[in-house]
Amino acid sequence: MNILLSQEKLPEEFRGDTADIGLRPYATEDGTPTEQNRPISSWNQLHLWANVWDSSTKRDGQDASATLQWNGQTPSTLVAADASANMEMMDNRYTYMRHPILLRFYSFVGINYVKRTAQHGARGGHIDVRVSVIPVYVWWNPYNVDMTFTGADGGPWGSYFGEHRYMPIMQTNNYSRMQANLIENWDPSSATYSESPFSPYSPNDGYNNRQIADFGASFRKTSELLSGGVGKAGEPSVLKAGEIVIFAHPVVAKIEHGNAVTQSKANKNDIRVDNFAFKEGWTQDPGQVSSYAINQADGIQYQYLSGSGYEDRGTAMMSIKFAEDLNDLNYTPHNIVLCTKYTDEFSSQSKKLGTLVMVSGIMNPRQLGQSGSLSDGSDPAVFDKAMPGILNLNWGAWEKPLLDQVKLPADMFLDNEGPDDNRKRRGFYGTAAEDSTFVAYYGVSVKWGKPPVIGAYPEGKDYRAKTWQHSSPLFWGSQMPTASELGRSYSPYQFEVKNANSDFFPITISNILSNDGTRLSPFGGPGAEQVNKIVAAELPFQQPSSLAGFAGFRLTPGWYKTDSKAAIAKRFAYQSGVPGVGIGNSFADPMLPPDKVFSHNEIMGDASLGDFWDHGLMINDALWDSWFTSSLAARPRSIGGSAKEDLKSVLKEAFSTDTSSNKAAGIANRRLSPDLQGKPAEAVIDELAKTDEGYKLSAKYLPIAGGFNVNSTSRRAWEAMLMGLKNRKLLYSSNGRPSVLNSNQANFSRFGVASSNKSHVDDYGSIGITNGIPDGDAMAWSDLRTLSDTQIRALADNMVKEVKKRGPFLNMSDFINRRLQSGEMGVKGALQAAIDESSINRTFDELTDMVITPKVGYPNADAAKGSVFTAAPGYLIQSDVLAVLGNILTTRDDTFTIRAYGEVTSREGVVLSRAWCEAVVQRGINYVDPVNSPETAATKVNMKTGALEGTDLSAVNKAFGRRFNIVSFRWLSPEEV
Repeated sequence: MNILLSQEKLPEEFRGDTADIGLRPYATEDGTPTEQNRPISSWNQLHLWANVWDSSTKRDGQDASATLQWNGQTPSTLVAADASANMEMMDNRYTYMRHPILLRFYSFVGINYVKRTAQHGARGGHIDVRVSVIPVYVWWNPYNVDMTFTGADGGPWGSYFGEHRYMPIMQTNNYSRMQANLIENWDPSSATYSESPFSPYSPNDGYNNRQIADFGASFRKTSELLSGGVGKAGEPSVLKAGEIVIFAHPVVAKIEHGNAVTQSKANKNDIRVDNFAFKEGWTQDPGQVSSYAINQADGIQYQYLSGSGYEDRGTAMMSIKFAEDLNDLNYTPHNIVLCTKYTDEFSSQSKKLGTLVMVSGIMNPRQLGQSGSLSDGSDPAVFDKAMPGILNLNWGAWEKPLLDQVKLPADMFLDNEGPDDNRKRRGFYGTAAEDSTFVAYYGVSVKWGKPPVIGAYPEGKDYRAKTWQHSSPLFWGSQMPTASELGRSYSPYQFEVKNANSDFFPITISNILSNDGTRLSPFGGPGAEQVNKIVAAELPFQQPSSLAGFAGFRLTPGWYKTDSKAAIAKRFAYQSGVPGVGIGNSFADPMLPPDKVFSHNEIMGDASLGDFWDHGLMINDALWDSWFTSSLAARPRSIGGSAKEDLKSVLKEAFSTDTSSNKAAGIANRRLSPDLQGKPAEAVIDELAKTDEGYKLSAKYLPIAGGFNVNSTSRRAWEAMLMGLKNRKLLYSSNGRPSVLNSNQANFSRFGVASSNKSHVDDYGSIGITNGIPDGDAMAWSDLRTLSDTQIRALADNMVKEVKKRGPFLNMSDFINRRLQSGEMGVKGALQAAIDESSINRTFDELTDMVITPKVGYPNADAAKGSVFTAAPGYLIQSDVLAVLGNILTTRDDTFTIRAYGEVTSREGVVLSRAWCEAVVQRGINYVDPVNSPETAATKVNMKTGALEGTDLSAVNKAFGRRFNIVSFRWLSPEEV
């Protein structure tokens, strides 16, 4: 495989003109998927991922974001989106897409007051009520390299944020038309709701008196609003490997007429692209919120505020809900409400809304700062490359209002004391507090490790999942917009709503986000994992030299043409029933019956979204018995360097001839013992370097030295093999630079270059896995695991038990994959079962409140049970072990010792002579009948149809296969028998 992937272009049989070729094409027995033309991952995507380190070669159709950026020592990445990516068709043919992951998006709804200089003529009060809807983003760089928030052309990573775009909100109150009294018998359930003042299009409120309508904002290190309302964006953010960062609006002075925010709205200027660029961090300053409040009502009297002491005449209340369909909207043009594009039940008749759609992407540098107009309801051209994320299942959004008759509190109006009681009632003496009071929030977040808190939808439900395994937060979005118990459980995201009427805890940024100012502390939420750095996805520093080393490759469907919006979303979203960890792993997915590799679940509107495959099992089946990795690949010239050794140079080094034995000497994978088969080294090098054929010919020159048969039932053999991993050198990242970890222990890493040189489970067990470990500038989960001698012995014991229980394994796919059956063998593969039975992951499993037994109707309920941390970084999984051992494992022996006995007897049966002999025979590469070359397969898979096809193998070779060679022969003495 290394030789194949080192080519500048894949051979023709692995490429398609209208769609990618899958790593394992669909076959009839896989079921009948709704979208037929979707590959199970793809060779093209694997090729792009394996070569992402190679910045020296720009392949056809690629831009600068396709490869890592090297500064001479350390790599980083830009946000990479395909050149053809847009909201309608994300054609990732030339790029292995990578981008920050949205862990959370919240809109914080707040109220504050402004003191009127003069009493309002009609209403009689001195208090103006202001409402704010403040967006907060939390972005995560899940990759093992730093990520700069720009694209290849310098455009920054940005997003829409106007709440009117996603799920428009409507408001009503009992004081909007108040003269001397509140509206009597006001009932929000029957009141008339209006989107004003939340809509930027409202003609009744004036341009200086409405919510901000920024049409695209980027994420920056710093951001300011200058006098006159002109924005000043700093440098684009750079998130370190694994880092989680909160982003919020720039801070300005408290709101009053003429300040920077108000000025920015004048003459429709607030649609200047990126005028309100987001900055890193939430500042504990009144200007973070109050500056963005907009006027809702003028002249409220103090006596109507809750807690004023004058509540005999009633209390001012407000209520806000989500718009249920487009008919609810007064002013907002229908064509800019993004959720209509992806809501399953939407139609021109129903106009029903129902899905929060987050749109982010690479912004067009030429559009930054450009003005536009709100008059025609159209959007300016903000994005070069935009990616929609359908981020929630939208349960409970209309069960009750977002704000259900929230009372306007008096404690935001300060020091209202004076001699005239009438003036006191009207608020003459007091002053408005600078800060706002949050009265609600709504938005989406990745599921927490603990059950949802009070006030989150759906209350009283535990929809947690084994997030790192089958609902990985690496999913761009859940892509399951229809609410159902099954869909809610499977989605990695949850939709949250909380209002001030809850008595759980006050709504503050620190309570919701546990933020230290800039970097986010918890991964999930209050009481959840206290970390702000998690490396969970790999961009390789060079091609892996083990099949399991490709476990970090995202098993997303590849490039293909289709009209299905759901299929398009799935290709981009890494969501097709794919487990969170890929090649070399065997976790069953709960959405699939245990005896199936395909299932359709009716949990959503678009039929394509209901198709699920066991991609991991199918790809393991395709690769492990047909491919191997030789380490003969183009590679960097030095650790952490960007200079390249091309494939032919590597081959020359590997097959340098030892003239005394005619054996090649220099190959990185020391388990391979290169044999030139009597040919000159130059001939072998030229043969293997051929663009379309070389990868087919390498096996005959690379026999394995010291292979291990996984069907062994010898505990001592397993222990010796595992103990042999001690003292192995391992690479880890030190301040972004690859360094060598010298250790006398058995170390394993999720990645080719570990994210740390510390094993948090072992070295920091006293701190606890949910608290993280000190790691420079951040707290981290480390993917590095170190096994003690005791753990290795336990693993050897349990491997023997699994072999006896499941074996003999007929091939490597059989060994690695789970069984297609119910019960424990249908949940995970043999090696993973042995790991888990050895208590290697007990630090996770002993957190009993993090072990779940979902009660919804999963097709495979057993696969849904277990720790929510299953497969998280630091939780040892079988690909971590196979990445080290995979190259030497086999399910059969090729070398045999045969003993024979013969005797001569007389007619009477007396033994006159006897002899014993011993021969060592070895299965070779050549067929019995030389008419077929060694590389001729008995059968082959049609890469485009998935059909198993015969070859031109002769009848003799079909019957007898490979030739056995006598390695040694000797006669035995009676004493040796």
